[in-house]
Amino acid sequence: MAYLRRFFRLPPDLEDLAVAELWAAGTVGVQALPQSDGRLLLEAWFEAGAPAPQPADLGLPGVEPAGEELVTETDWLARYREQAQPFAVARTFWVDPREPEEWDRPPVAPGEVPAGRRLLRLPARAAFGIGSHESTALALELLEGADLRGLRILDVGTGTGVLAFAALLGGAALVIGYDDDPAAPVHARDNSALNGLAPRLFAGRAAALRREQDFDLVLVNVVPEQILPEMPEITARLRPGGGVVFSGILAERGRQVLERMRALGFAEHARAEAGDWIALHLLKT
Repeated sequence: MAYLRRFFRLPPDLEDLAVAELWAAGTVGVQALPQSDGRLLLEAWFEAGAPAPQPADLGLPGVEPAGEELVTETDWLARYREQAQPFAVARTFWVDPREPEEWDRPPVAPGEVPAGRRLLRLPARAAFGIGSHESTALALELLEGADLRGLRILDVGTGTGVLAFAALLGGAALVIGYDDDPAAPVHARDNSALNGLAPRLFAGRAAALRREQDFDLVLVNVVPEQILPEMPEITARLRPGGGVVFSGILAERGRQVLERMRALGFAEHARAEAGDWIALHLLKT
């Protein structure tokens, strides 16, 4: 699909009104860029062939045309994969983000993995983390510091399966991962084959688990706003003394998340921090 990218130059105080008019006119995306003269440049995208307003159509004096161009659809992930190289995550992991068909030789030979690191093959195929984001790296860091041998683990919002694979490499006896995005377990199953690891994966929510299933540890790399309402149901699956590794938390929300988890009977055991993000390892008291 092709898109028309149209540019508008305007005073900053007209931004909200202009953006509202552009959305009403059918734009599929708008970006505001500050200019050296103090004005803004609005970049609005429209499907090619669809009606796209001219500045005069917005009904706002002071909005001027600043050009337009036709843009063909681009697979940005493909571009990323063309340039992607294996990279280190946390203290002990080495991630290869390339697609198998793009390997002109085995992606990473055993001797090429740096000493003390374990290889994970996680092609970047969709909006699921491959370990490069701080929230995933922090969860991995907390897993590295935990004794996972023989544990039964539940991976909530499994995405690519990166945390599930790390748990199995750490010695977990069983890992069940699920995601409410139906595409996620499909990608995770593909990654299972690439890594020779076999978590049990499904699309859905915690309610789909069998009643008798219980766990020693729950992995949650999901923003709190999305998952906190479900945490009572999820943590009810934990055995006595079980724990939660909770990531995806902005540092400014850390105290609120900790208070909510304390109300569910958890205490902080460890934490990891990077940039604006924190992750918590919590134990059931």
